[in-house]
Amino acid sequence: MTIVVGVSANACHLPAQTEQTDQNPCAVPLALLFTGSAESAKSPPGALVREHRGVGMLVLASWGVGQWLGVAGLAAALLLTVRLEGKPGTWPLGFSTFFLLFAFLHLFFPGAIVALWMTLMLTAIIGIASKLKYRYLGFNLLAGDLYHLAASSWRSVFVDNARMAIPALFAGAAIVAVAMLIDITLMERATSLSLRLAIFAVAVLIYMAVYRLSGGAPRFRFDLLTRDRAHLSAFVASWLGAGPSRRPGFIDIAPDPLPFLSSVPAKRENGEARPHIFMILHESTFDPRHHGVPINRAFEQFFSPADGLSGALHVDVFGGSTLQTEFSVLTGLSSLSFGNDSRFVFHLLAGRVRHSLPSALSGMGYHVSHVSCDRPNFVNCDRFYKSIGFEDVAYVATLPPPFDLGRWRRERHDEQLYSHALSRIADRLGNERPCFLSIMTLMNHGDHRRRIFPPELQADIRREAVALTGDENYGEYAVRLAESVEAYAAFRGQLETALNGRPAIVVRYGDHQPSFTAALTGLPPSDRALYKTFYAIEAINSALPADMAVPAMLDAAFLSTLTMSAARLPLDPVFATRTALLADCAAPYFASESVRKKRFHRALVEAGMVDLA
Repeated sequence: MTIVVGVSANACHLPAQTEQTDQNPCAVPLALLFTGSAESAKSPPGALVREHRGVGMLVLASWGVGQWLGVAGLAAALLLTVRLEGKPGTWPLGFSTFFLLFAFLHLFFPGAIVALWMTLMLTAIIGIASKLKYRYLGFNLLAGDLYHLAASSWRSVFVDNARMAIPALFAGAAIVAVAMLIDITLMERATSLSLRLAIFAVAVLIYMAVYRLSGGAPRFRFDLLTRDRAHLSAFVASWLGAGPSRRPGFIDIAPDPLPFLSSVPAKRENGEARPHIFMILHESTFDPRHHGVPINRAFEQFFSPADGLSGALHVDVFGGSTLQTEFSVLTGLSSLSFGNDSRFVFHLLAGRVRHSLPSALSGMGYHVSHVSCDRPNFVNCDRFYKSIGFEDVAYVATLPPPFDLGRWRRERHDEQLYSHALSRIADRLGNERPCFLSIMTLMNHGDHRRRIFPPELQADIRREAVALTGDENYGEYAVRLAESVEAYAAFRGQLETALNGRPAIVVRYGDHQPSFTAALTGLPPSDRALYKTFYAIEAINSALPADMAVPAMLDAAFLSTLTMSAARLPLDPVFATRTALLADCAAPYFASESVRKKRFHRALVEAGMVDLA
């Protein structure tokens, strides 16, 4: 391999392709620089990729820098690929993926060593992004994260996780800078375009062969992407058909449908008013007792109200992706039933789910509305909400005064959302038409290393929490939780007054655990203990059905059915059938191998309740 660093023909005031003669004192030195030997003075002109000026690193050429960079690059490629792929099962596909990326970049960078190092830099960036995503969310980086989620969510992700995002950006910038430095300083003979095209063709053939021998798209099943493995091969494969897909489909479905059960009539006495229904999503909220951390009496009442139903809620996600828990709660389906499309159900299933809690309640005459802490374009939420039956959706970012947007940006306090929600429905609470109002909070979301309240606020709670766990993140969580508990208690009191004797039920749940619980417990992000939050159902001016039986842990997919039963509303055939499935797959719903569940999914498709055409 021939290397020249930082010297050009212009240094001797000659054109790059000047004919070499004995009268030219610069002819032999230039040949020595280009080829490393005096015999190379006879080499044809124009053999370099390009000329670089003024770098001044002539001494390195005598050391064979290019050869050393090539050897170092190959060693780094081996180690980096093994590191990102994890277990040997995906090493062959990882190596073929790296070779494919190299061959692709070699089309644009004619020098083989430069192309190799560019591939290393690209692989490192993919690896850093995927490893960070796994650490905080328990899931690999996929193509859909870029073309479905990045455009609408990058700003909030950056703001909420600035302490992680800023170092990652600097690391990415440093990698790009190193790549540019290598490209600027290293000169080598260009590989001909025809040979580069041939290398690319061979790389494609090798990749396709290894990809198919490895199992193809089914090889990248959902659980592989939650095990801190295949970070490189899965990302590239996700662009080539391994998910997300253009058309979603169940991965847990049987060929023959399960007959729907008959409808179940309402369990209310004649003339008894239908209750208003309030559903509250508590962002990043979990019951610390699940991890053996004791809590005070106020927290106990929040998680386990004395006169209500409560328990552990199994969710599909850890650390983030609230939309997946929302999807499960509102539609009665597990997002994981759609495999690698699970992260993108708001995009892929908007307009395709014809049976949901909002649509069912709307069909019964309820006014159905939602208060969201997101923006309308965030992860396609506005289109999805309206497609499943919400008539009215309010977004915090678009609320006019007297909503205090400045305070919201600082604290994201639940109190503000509750106050706005009550003002929206105050004139509806006395109407004949009952209302269903969903509220999405945000206060416990985000980086718990960042304190959002003054140090003196809930200082005793913070000290006690840190003393119990030795974790400052948990101390911040406890402070925010204390504020949530107080805000909810105030909201419930105001709601009871506003109802003026009319019945209502309140359904509350946590969407996922915050990312710090992995470090708090010492568990990997894939451990199922981290996929457990809470749910609680309370009745106001009425009583919950005495015969309601709930399992020790409920999957989020059943919460809508439990809500209908708690409100003593009639159950249509879908809700009635789902109720019967509780005995088979209460939690986790997706992991259950129940044949009846899979046949139920087929029945939903054939009945047009889930449109996969």
